[in-house]
Amino acid sequence: MKVKFQGAPAGAAPKPSKVAVVERQGSVPYASLDNMATPNTSRGSRTVGQKRGMGAAERGGRYVSV
Repeated sequence: MKVKFQGAPAGAAPKPSKVAVVERQGSVPYASLDNMATPNTSRGSRTVGQKRGMGAAERGGRYVSV
């Protein structure tokens, strides 16, 4: 048994646009994907420092990044 639900199947999806059209201001092109260099995470680095704006704090003024 075949069930029809709300008529015909949906039509084709709209094609992706390469620009954003702003009403009464023109169009803005979307950015394209570019390959970028990423940091080498296998060689870790550690930063030790003093927090800013701690005033006369008795403890907790230092930080260590992992």
